[in-house]
Amino acid sequence: MKSITRIVSACAFATVLAGCAGTQEVARFPAQPVKVVIPYPAGNAADLVGRVLAQKLSQLWGQPVQVENRGGPTTVPGVDSVAKAKADGYTLLAHSISYAVDAGLYTNLPYDPERDFAPVAPFARQPFALVASPSLGAKSVADLVAKAKAAPLKYASLGTSTQVYFVAEQFRRQAKFDAANVSVKSLVEANGAVAKGDAAFWFPPVAGAMAGIREGKLVPLAVTGDRRSAMLPQVPTMAEAGLPNVESYAWFGMWAPGGTSSATVDRIAQDVERALASPDVREKLAKMGAEPMNMTPSQFGRFVRGEIASSKRLTAELGIQPKAYSPPAKP
Repeated sequence: MKSITRIVSACAFATVLAGCAGTQEVARFPAQPVKVVIPYPAGNAADLVGRVLAQKLSQLWGQPVQVENRGGPTTVPGVDSVAKAKADGYTLLAHSISYAVDAGLYTNLPYDPERDFAPVAPFARQPFALVASPSLGAKSVADLVAKAKAAPLKYASLGTSTQVYFVAEQFRRQAKFDAANVSVKSLVEANGAVAKGDAAFWFPPVAGAMAGIREGKLVPLAVTGDRRSAMLPQVPTMAEAGLPNVESYAWFGMWAPGGTSSATVDRIAQDVERALASPDVREKLAKMGAEPMNMTPSQFGRFVRGEIASSKRLTAELGIQPKAYSPPAKP
């Protein structure tokens, strides 16, 4: 009986020691450089927001936070690289609403967006702007719709698997006009296509449209937020323009590999919250037309699951059939 008691006591002591060791490890986190994978090329909205947070986290942690851009035809390979990383908090994912969009578009992703990731925290959100080509001569959403009904137009997007395509299709269907999609590879290329008149309009994130608007190369007609953008206070919302069901935001956040301890996730989430509360970060985000989002890891997880469900519902409404994901060919 005494031997059994000694064994139980030893096990209990070992458990306490393990718990203490885990607590000490989290208290020291991070004890080495942290890598943040952004599955987009440099200059993308998710990259710009992600870098602002990475820089601030590096200051708070006193450790380098290295950003690794993993851009490509889709964001899937970059996301998958984090899903397969060691679950210790030293490799993180900074992504966007496309995390949810991809879950609704593909039937066989190489990762499970719920099981293989631990939601950490959202960063910020920003609305899209409906911008038109100056050569179109549209001064309002009503003008654009009238011109589209008189003669079919073209609109730019970053491909049929992106949120900007979904927003354009929602707009087109609700306003009841025909328009052909012109897919390009980057925000710069899409802005250029609209500026030159190769496409009549598109929906970039507000921050991505500002340079073209200031230079007179893009005409802002509306924003997709629930209120006017501080960057474009004179521009109405889509609802104010008569289209109440075209409300959409680009949002950005952070995930850790699935299996990362809840203590580590909570520590990173708390530091993201500290970063978002700092005046310099808020100022940088405001200049991008983005507003901070604050959620606990569990709240962010529920939010993401809701966005995935919305993505699946929207693809069905738009008549888009989920397709099998094909990984890019190896060079």
